[in-house]
Amino acid sequence: MTIRSAKTRLPSARLVALLSLVALLLAVIFAVGMATSSASDKAVGTTVIVPVTGMSCVSCAATIKRTVKNIDGVSNVEVSLAARTMRVTYAPARVSPDRIVAAVNALGYQAGTPVEAK
Repeated sequence: MTIRSAKTRLPSARLVALLSLVALLLAVIFAVGMATSSASDKAVGTTVIVPVTGMSCVSCAATIKRTVKNIDGVSNVEVSLAARTMRVTYAPARVSPDRIVAAVNALGYQAGTPVEAK
């Protein structure tokens, strides 16, 4: 009985270089993607808190959020049914707090005076 050893072949230098390049490119793409998503997750602009009366259910809060979020210049909206408030981050150069309040009032709710968030 003869035992034959399998001949092992080491990867060529070209293959190692190619695999290293692919790994490096994937790492760079991942890092750029993470940096981009972190930057876009942070809302930029002025943030105000607006009291809102007339909300009676989650659907009311969702309607307000959807309407205000669709205003050009608004980057983030959080509506709290329990607190009866709306927290809005917006670009002052593109939209005014009065425009945001008017949009909520047009829905039939009563938006109060915006106060800058701390």
